[in-house]
Amino acid sequence: MNANYICPHCRSYLNVADRIVIAAKNEKGRNGVLLFSIHLGDYEILKHSSFEMEENEQISFFCPCCKKSLRHEKIHENIYRILMHDEEDQEYQILFSGIYGERCTYQVSHENVYSYGEHASKYLDFANLIQMS
Repeated sequence: MNANYICPHCRSYLNVADRIVIAAKNEKGRNGVLLFSIHLGDYEILKHSSFEMEENEQISFFCPCCKKSLRHEKIHENIYRILMHDEEDQEYQILFSGIYGERCTYQVSHENVYSYGEHASKYLDFANLIQMS
């Protein structure tokens, strides 16, 4: 799938090749850059070895261009959001957990919700997800 990932604030492109570039801050206040897979449900994250993240740690995510938080508190304080445009120029919200090690991602359109990851049922009430996004 050829898709572009976009900041919901400044609408800058976040993907380079097969990675999504996100600025991050760990609970110790250290900043880093994370490279996520563009394939939803693939939870491999590339990072510099000096940027430490511990299992179940809250990681804050920011746009690397405008520096605004990607947190989507309307859904939950642990949920972050970016946008995706697919090859047919359909726009989706991509929601994901800010807890390191939690594997949950949601692709939300006006009509459908697709969930990925073993922890996908943890946060969201799927009956209200489309309305809340």
